Amino acid sequence: MLNSFFYLVKQGFKNLWNNRLMSLASIGVLISCMLLIGAAALLSVNVSSIVDAVEDQSEAIVYLEDDLSDPEIEETRDGLIATGKIATIEFISKEEALLSMMESMGDDGMLFDAYSKDGNNNLPDSFRVTFDDVSDLENTVAHIEALPGVYSVSALTEVAQVITGVKNMAYLGGTIIIGLLIAVSLMIIGNTIKITVFSRKREVTIMKYVGATNGFIRLPFIVEGISLGVVSGGISYGIIYFAYDYFVKWVSSQNATWFSQIVSDLVPFAEISQYLLIGFIGGGAFIGLFGCVAFVGKHLNV
Repeated sequence: MLNSFFYLVKQGFKNLWNNRLMSLASIGVLISCMLLIGAAALLSVNVSSIVDAVEDQSEAIVYLEDDLSDPEIEETRDGLIATGKIATIEFISKEEALLSMMESMGDDGMLFDAYSKDGNNNLPDSFRVTFDDVSDLENTVAHIEALPGVYSVSALTEVAQVITGVKNMAYLGGTIIIGLLIAVSLMIIGNTIKITVFSRKREVTIMKYVGATNGFIRLPFIVEGISLGVVSGGISYGIIYFAYDYFVKWVSSQNATWFSQIVSDLVPFAEISQYLLIGFIGGGAFIGLFGCVAFVGKHLNV
């Protein structure tokens, strides 16, 4: 039994060599598909990472009502934290707000010097907050505005909606593209196996007549399909690795500030390398196996 298994595996590898031109063509096309799958996955992951970084920097100013006591301010702080959406919170007194405004205006800030004396400062105390998730920022802001001691909230809800939309589009678009490319890869593997079956139809017929089971006939094709998928996956992983490393170094070499910001938000390849390797090798093997199972069976009825 074991000898028969190894014989059939050997036949599968021999089929790869005997049909090397078709095998090379299939590997080339599969590599192209897998590179596109990998690129789509990396693009989706990095867009999400960049959007998350922008999301982390999004903030709102919660203006407090006048003449709140310290216990009332702390009660408002506790209410903000209790929303469960606050990542960071910083109290800004009216004196700090005025000083910050004067510093931001440079020499012209001296015009407001009089407001820092004799109790003329009419700026409100406030909290500067950032959010864990801005996908439901409009409702979060409405909830905060209803808290005791809150006068108003200044937040860029429109920007939050754009951020959420970009994130969802990146995820949905990446999923659709990857799904389509996997379907194309399955068709490629299936057609390769189909052509191989046709080219060996007489041999398959003889094997059926002498009592060979479908499993016995199918195994070499399964080995062939899995081998094509694994080889394509390994080569694709190597190309993606070097291409991604080159891209990161190229972006790092640019002088533009926003380029530098992009690099800092890109996902390091080391963090996703094992997932990509498993995805390429495992996905290639699955595509090869599924392609054989799906397309070989109906061609064994002779």
